[in-house]
Amino acid sequence: AEETLHLHLIDLHRVQLRRRVPRRWRVKDVGSLYFSAMETGLTRRDLWRFLRVYHDQPLRSIFEQQGEFLRAVEKRAMALKEKGIPDD
Repeated sequence: AEETLHLHLIDLHRVQLRRRVPRRWRVKDVGSLYFSAMETGLTRRDLWRFLRVYHDQPLRSIFEQQGEFLRAVEKRAMALKEKGIPDD
């Protein structure tokens, strides 16, 4: 069966040169990306690979150091899902 690929655009209007991106912006952007990717068939391994590249660290370090960030990202993605925002 032929499948249709749906791509999502994330508004990155805040792209600018900064020493540090505010946490709330990172949570919003990464949470939105995660929400958009939820129904694409990504595996847990795909998500872990993304985390390793995004943070440029081993997974163990990421989970130890970024646990609060990851929970906030998941919370953001689930909130979008609960709002019924279409992901297709």
